[in-house]
Amino acid sequence: MRTWNTHPDWDNRPIRLSDEERKNPYVVLDDFFSCFHLQDVREIMWDWLVAGLSCESSAYNTGYARSNLIFVYEKLELLIEAAYGLQRKRRKRLKRKQRFEANR
Repeated sequence: MRTWNTHPDWDNRPIRLSDEERKNPYVVLDDFFSCFHLQDVREIMWDWLVAGLSCESSAYNTGYARSNLIFVYEKLELLIEAAYGLQRKRRKRLKRKQRFEANR
């Protein structure tokens, strides 16, 4: 089970990133999108949402909790798509740079 960090100084700071990942967050994006296709992430997130909303004894048993879950789902989907776009743009730039340097 994953631990919850309750130290107040950690509230709005990355706590799981290594020093290398903090310096270059694209390492995390490259790793993530080498493990999952964008559509895979959408399907996994949808399955989580459905499970959270359809279970009888759920943490999402109030209208407020369910609406929050949907809101977070929508924002995570946007975040994942934006991260995917950033990672793809970076990979294209790096490939162009490599081709340019190879042709010098």
